[in-house]
Amino acid sequence: MSRDLAALGLDDARLRDACRRGELVRVRRGAYVEAGRWAALGIEERYRLTVVAAAASCRTRVLVSHVSAAVLHGLPLVGAPPRLVHVLVPPAGGSRQEHGFAKHACDDHDRPDALDVDGVHVTPLDATLVDVCLTEPFVRAVVMTDHALHQGAVTLESLATEFARRGTRRGSRKVAAVLEFATPLAHRPLESISRVGFRLLGLPDPVLQHPLFDETGRRVAIVDNWWPGFGVVGESDGRVKYTDPEMMAGRTTAQVLIDEKDREDDIRALPEVRGFARWGWDVALDVRRLGPVLARAGVLPHGPPRRASPPSTVENDRPASTKSPVPAPGGPAR
Repeated sequence: MSRDLAALGLDDARLRDACRRGELVRVRRGAYVEAGRWAALGIEERYRLTVVAAAASCRTRVLVSHVSAAVLHGLPLVGAPPRLVHVLVPPAGGSRQEHGFAKHACDDHDRPDALDVDGVHVTPLDATLVDVCLTEPFVRAVVMTDHALHQGAVTLESLATEFARRGTRRGSRKVAAVLEFATPLAHRPLESISRVGFRLLGLPDPVLQHPLFDETGRRVAIVDNWWPGFGVVGESDGRVKYTDPEMMAGRTTAQVLIDEKDREDDIRALPEVRGFARWGWDVALDVRRLGPVLARAGVLPHGPPRRASPPSTVENDRPASTKSPVPAPGGPAR
């Protein structure tokens, strides 16, 4: 914070000069970070710093909520970073946007079950995810919910209970759509985004994390996606498989590539496998590219596609829920 830097002899003029020289980056008013550190951060880490700085700039303690709280909870952020920092405020002032904050008027503006994360007061994870389902694009909500389910941090039942506790039906269809679609079997954000793409393309849902065995009973692989009706395996591979030390397990990048090629050959050799598709982030984010990749492998729609546009940027492209809206008694909207 600038007041801390002032104690070190760095006044506003020197801070501005340091920013002009490219030594510091202004995160928000009164908050700066070394340019080298900022350049090394990804979207999530930059937004996380922004949220922490915004909370620290407030004269009174605020309760960070919605997607801002989700990032502090460690949930993955896909797409462009939010423009504002979300907080809960008393109902008297109403919901509004000002000074870089999205202020949500709420009776629960000072929840007793709020948590402390990095010195910031944040809504509990269940409440945070319900707020994300209500306000964020479907893809972002699915990615965050899948991740929390996979980590065992929440359950579908706890999320439904949190929404019902609020005593409103407003937004029930949005919440129901995410809860019907979300799964703990999506291990990475790329898998979650791909699943949304399958639905938008009108493709049948695959079996997730499906084990395949050879004639001796040896398990050949556990694949990300398996379409038994087509005999097609689909693998969503991001760069992390070839760069993350934990996933590489001491192997070189070249050895990882060789191992992946051998694994694919073993999968293709199985009699039930008639097609194989592999894609990365750039394809998963654009259904106009994902559709042909799967079609070449033999996965065809069982209905018309929803819309040929990138699911990560289309808020209204959400699969229709096959369930009724989340039940909740009537009452004031949160």
